[in-house]
Amino acid sequence: MRRVRALVRFASFAVLIGLACAVVVACSNDDTSLSSEDASSQPCSEPEAGAPNYVLSFDGLDDYASTGTAGFPAGNTPQTLSLWVMYASASGTQAFVTLRSDFASGVMLGIRDGVLGAFPVYTLSSKALVAAPTPPPPLTWFHLAYVYDGTTAFLYIDGTAVATNAASPNIQIPTTSWLGSIDGYSEFFAGEMDEIRIWSVARKAADVLADMQGSVPDGAPGLVAYFDCNEVCGTRMPDESGNGNDATLGGGDPTLMPQLVAASIPPDS
Repeated sequence: MRRVRALVRFASFAVLIGLACAVVVACSNDDTSLSSEDASSQPCSEPEAGAPNYVLSFDGLDDYASTGTAGFPAGNTPQTLSLWVMYASASGTQAFVTLRSDFASGVMLGIRDGVLGAFPVYTLSSKALVAAPTPPPPLTWFHLAYVYDGTTAFLYIDGTAVATNAASPNIQIPTTSWLGSIDGYSEFFAGEMDEIRIWSVARKAADVLADMQGSVPDGAPGLVAYFDCNEVCGTRMPDESGNGNDATLGGGDPTLMPQLVAASIPPDS
């Protein structure tokens, strides 16, 4: 009886080994299996020859991107956020650029309740750190910059300071960064953006104007992230600052990815 049981166990074990090998072989030959080079490491798609410029277009429904945060400044230390932007509407709440460490701390540059400015990421507060008296009209490109020098917040539109305010942002260092949303789930932006720069220094008025004119030199001190929105590598948009803070479009989901579209403005660096 023991011999019979041993033979049965051996036979069962052999069958299991055979099935496991078959599964391994099938997986190795499956064309749909993941390769060693995933979507994030695919070659970059360069702009077509002769195209004047590419920008990142968001649908306002669920498009977003997230970026690395290496070297990003704490909320209460000198910093500058700048970009070219064109929104479909100045109403509602729309996040252009958000730096945050959790749901209750951070800074959001965008529109909140129809007000254009920089806002703390607080669940119970919508008071702006600094806000524009009047937002530019929809469907119009403009350059926007938020600067904090350690005591005062400035808001620039097209290279001109339109508002200042004594501000006290939170002290947290950002651990997440978002484009077109406050968290990848809400406050989605409808429109286009380009030439997105994040700095760990407070840019002077002349510097903000240089950002607007696209004349920032390579290796500029304090530039921790820069997205010129001219190329995508699979689901990744490269950080041109050299700090490796690449953007992941739509969390890797093609249905949530903002798209590169051709535009004659704003100017590229």
